Amino acid sequence: MNSQLIQQGRAAYRAGDYSAAAQMLGAAKTPGEIMGEADHLRGNALMHLGMYAEAAEAYAAALNDGTYGKRGALLTNRGKALAAVGDYVTAAQAFSAATQDASYATPFKAYLGLGNALFQSGDYANAGTAFRQAAIDGANPAPVAALGELGRCFIKLGRPADAVETYRTAIDFAGPRDDTRALNAGMGEALSAAGRPSDALDAFNAATADGIYQLTPEQSDELARVHDSLAALSAQTAMATAPAPAMDAPAVDPLDPTGATGQFMPDPSDTGFFTLSESEMVQQDRKEAKVRRRHRHTGLKVFLVLLLLIVLVAGGLGFAYTRGLGFPSQESVVTDLFQAAGDGDTAKAESCLASSLSEDAKAMIISSIPQGATVSIEGMDQSMTETTAKVKASLSKGGEQEYTVKFVRSDNHIGWAVSSLDIDLSAADNQ
Repeated sequence: MNSQLIQQGRAAYRAGDYSAAAQMLGAAKTPGEIMGEADHLRGNALMHLGMYAEAAEAYAAALNDGTYGKRGALLTNRGKALAAVGDYVTAAQAFSAATQDASYATPFKAYLGLGNALFQSGDYANAGTAFRQAAIDGANPAPVAALGELGRCFIKLGRPADAVETYRTAIDFAGPRDDTRALNAGMGEALSAAGRPSDALDAFNAATADGIYQLTPEQSDELARVHDSLAALSAQTAMATAPAPAMDAPAVDPLDPTGATGQFMPDPSDTGFFTLSESEMVQQDRKEAKVRRRHRHTGLKVFLVLLLLIVLVAGGLGFAYTRGLGFPSQESVVTDLFQAAGDGDTAKAESCLASSLSEDAKAMIISSIPQGATVSIEGMDQSMTETTAKVKASLSKGGEQEYTVKFVRSDNHIGWAVSSLDIDLSAADNQ
């Protein structure tokens, strides 16, 4: 094992020079030598280069190192590499094995990969189960995408009503980074399959309104069927409402008060209204009073419904608070912190930090943030008052750096603020 080449390979990988990294890490080992870290990082470099078959072999070699660990991450990466070359069966086996690693911090990645591999293999039922697991994983920062895939599975399984509810939930929970256009297009497919062409057309129009999203061939075919269905319904409606052929109206004698000519004009002496007994009039008055009370109770019912909705919303907000949700969210705060620090806006950067930190602590955090980096949260351990997140920063000159970021509730007790930010020097992979 050549330690110097391993160090150089690691540095090349972090700098974004994946070709040099793969060569150095491959040369650092003697034939047959086992070293999980070198093979893991070499596999990641090969993935970046699009050499998926070679990457799968590198991950398999890393798995032979029982002392290295990171089995879940290696199996997930191997599954991605195998799926990229079209070997969905073996890929599904790798993803499934990754979900069994209890030490794997981000199992939702394995479930997403498993769902995609099974979907490509035509196993829509088990694919849907995998996507559901990915969606409900608390560490998944983007569950909406998994819900969208679950909706696709329901459509394939011939369960359009379930697909509609899944897409509706996904749209309700969608954030700024989620593609609601794709969700609306999927909703259009589901509504069309459910026999609701008018609602389906509205969903397709919402998906394509800005001219950016392009419908898939399947969605385009479904939209054509929607137009055909609506045209057929319009024709049926026109036929149903067409005026009946004109008929000769019967002769009407405007002077006939008894209706002998067919136009009945009631005579007061025949209605019995003026001959009602007192008890009958009391009963009729009671009926009219009951109708009036029913109308008065309508306002009360509306009030009670509104009150129930307020209670439900308050309960939902309370539940979301205990699950670690807030405004601004953890992802929004850390994104603003990195952007402000990179732009040199110290005041804005400090507004993202916990007020309990000292000035020196705030300055140390801000100074450790590289300029021009963009960040994304890879996983979170959330509670009502504290959150710990794994954050990946993509550097402006290439390469990546991982951080462990801790959050506490901000002074308004609704949003979040960063309380500590530590560079994860041990992270040498993209998991």
